[in-house]
Amino acid sequence: MNLRCVIAAALLGLCAACDAQPAHPSLLVIVLDTVREDHVSAYGYPRRTTPAVDALAAQADRYENARSTAPWTLPSHASLFTGRFPHEHGAEARKTVDGQFFDAWPLSDEQLTLAEALESEGYSTAAFAANAGYVTERYGLSQGFQQFTSKRMRGDEVVDRALDWIGSGGRPFFVFLNLMDAHRKYNVEAVADAAARNLPAPPDLDAGQLLDLLCVSVLETAEAPSPELVQRVQDAYDLGIANADLALGRLFDELRARGLFDDTVIVVTADHGEYFGEHDVVEHSKDVYEPGLCIPLIVKHARQSAGRVIDAPTSIADVPRIVLGSMPAPLAALAKQFPGSSADRGLLAELRYTRQKDMSASYGKRFDRERSVLYVGSWKLIRSSDGQHELYDLASDPKELRNVFESRPEVSAKLMARLHALTLQRRTFEGDPIPPPLTADELRTLRETGYAGDVDALK
Repeated sequence: MNLRCVIAAALLGLCAACDAQPAHPSLLVIVLDTVREDHVSAYGYPRRTTPAVDALAAQADRYENARSTAPWTLPSHASLFTGRFPHEHGAEARKTVDGQFFDAWPLSDEQLTLAEALESEGYSTAAFAANAGYVTERYGLSQGFQQFTSKRMRGDEVVDRALDWIGSGGRPFFVFLNLMDAHRKYNVEAVADAAARNLPAPPDLDAGQLLDLLCVSVLETAEAPSPELVQRVQDAYDLGIANADLALGRLFDELRARGLFDDTVIVVTADHGEYFGEHDVVEHSKDVYEPGLCIPLIVKHARQSAGRVIDAPTSIADVPRIVLGSMPAPLAALAKQFPGSSADRGLLAELRYTRQKDMSASYGKRFDRERSVLYVGSWKLIRSSDGQHELYDLASDPKELRNVFESRPEVSAKLMARLHALTLQRRTFEGDPIPPPLTADELRTLRETGYAGDVDALK
């Protein structure tokens, strides 16, 4: 069943899953920054990393095949807010016609965001983002938010700020939260019931240092990293996810106590995943394989109590239409202001280059390229500007170990033609003003989160 049919059935079926909806349900959208789907216990991960999210999923729509539009923060958040793919919204890395490279280009004011659409209907809007590197005013992601806070903080502080703000007004609200606990450096605070949930103890080495060691092992050498090191990094990562989930559990409990939970549409997703050595990649932002693109997506509609599993491939760019399309009239009409679903347009992901600190490193030439992904059925095509195209059948090869681009020329040609047609209208953004230089504080934040700087000291 394609996504159009799924969404139509979902909207018609809400009466069975939900009571009559309020005229103006509030909306809460939560991004668990850097959380890959297969480390979320609601998706079958053996460690109980996310009991609060699991409980939400039990009464919500859980999307089994959700993908981000990019393996890093700025373009994926821009897609979440606008419903557009990176080649349409332009908030991504870019090389100018004279060859000047920019890690990130801001989202244009011309793009309509979900916050702007809801603000126009009388909603109070606020965002509290722990990703102070890219979820910022500098990069255009504050559009439509009456209150916008971007500061590196733990998940519990993000929740505290959101709850303080929610208690200050009586209008329906749209609140966006970005929790950074599973992003470098991971929040490895001990979890009280860790043993019962099969969670590890905090690492004996700083989580940032562990990631640096893995980066050197994977990116700087030809040998595979030691399984022990990979496991230590994953242990720290899982603690980060668990701590983010603890904060969400408190948020959901407080919304219930205030009588707001049932009448609020709640979305929990991620902007991208994380690599632990798969395909010779560590962290994210560098390539478009499944560990970087497969994300959780859970949507609880207002007054929904029965959980459902939706198998259709879905994009993070579909979120505006999914949440708005399920709301009562006239709010549902807002969905028409956003692009059609990925079922109509194609399910795409894109990456232009990577961050400058990676491209300038000894392994950087490998990542100095543009990559575009098209999903069709079980096929995944990767078109690469360096000519290293790839094709995988995810049904038989979910880990993308067998590139069949050359051995399946008929499939490759068909998908290449379709991808070309879908991205033909890429906006050039020529004439846009050059972004101003980073401030010292902005550069420091990017270094702390792994987007600037290097690991030369560990060589």
